[in-house]
Amino acid sequence: MAYLFYCSILIGIFANTLSLAQGSYTSTKRKLIWSDEFNYVGLPDAKKWNYETGFIRNQEKQYYTKADYKNVNVKNGNLIITARKERHKNAEYTSASINTLKKVDFEGDFRIEIRAKLPYGKGIWPAIWMMGTNIQEMKWPKCAEFDIMEFVGHTPNTIHANMHWWDAISTKPDRHSTSGSKTTVKNLHNKYHIYAMERKGENVRFFVDNLCYFNISAPSTAYKDSFSAPLYLMINTAVGGTWGGPVDDSIFPQRFLIDYVRAYSLK
Repeated sequence: MAYLFYCSILIGIFANTLSLAQGSYTSTKRKLIWSDEFNYVGLPDAKKWNYETGFIRNQEKQYYTKADYKNVNVKNGNLIITARKERHKNAEYTSASINTLKKVDFEGDFRIEIRAKLPYGKGIWPAIWMMGTNIQEMKWPKCAEFDIMEFVGHTPNTIHANMHWWDAISTKPDRHSTSGSKTTVKNLHNKYHIYAMERKGENVRFFVDNLCYFNISAPSTAYKDSFSAPLYLMINTAVGGTWGGPVDDSIFPQRFLIDYVRAYSLK
């Protein structure tokens, strides 16, 4: 069965790198290869999910806890990541970040989709994203970063999709290059939306509710195979940091609800 997606027009940011066509986009047949429907109660399935712990990146203010039911749990058919205002070690906030590294690799041509309700408020920064499973060997940005969905509370009703990669022509010391797009979505916090990414070869498309709003192909100057290497999935809620910005303490606790995660192979 074919699946039809409608893509918006975007302006190319890098010549010969970013290309979108107005109208429809039809993926080929797909087959479910991995999922978590969250139809259980307790902590996330340890056969599928790992944890990041502590202070990790981007000058964020939260401490990521490990397997702490207050910050991450599964009930009522949802994975729930809760960011809290509470003192923990040297932090004033706690949250959770889970990933599939060394649990499952997403290889070749695939589609991954996540149905979710987002948290809200100034300082909140939830994300659904992927990176190369070679991150420990190659490091960032050579491993590439695929941001399926990012939301920052200081910009309501807006979601972002971004790519980060190593590029030989970048003028930055670490050769970091980035490109992305954003779109307006209503009811991000009280209704579920489906966030998805499809990769075919070295072309990547990003969707919300089957609207394709960002499409990018690997430039010839990108690190070899970084757009097509095996990936792992990450889901987290950050607080503050370089993009999250100042934090409104009155908003806590904030919950990120994920109804399901499904991955499909594309034929």
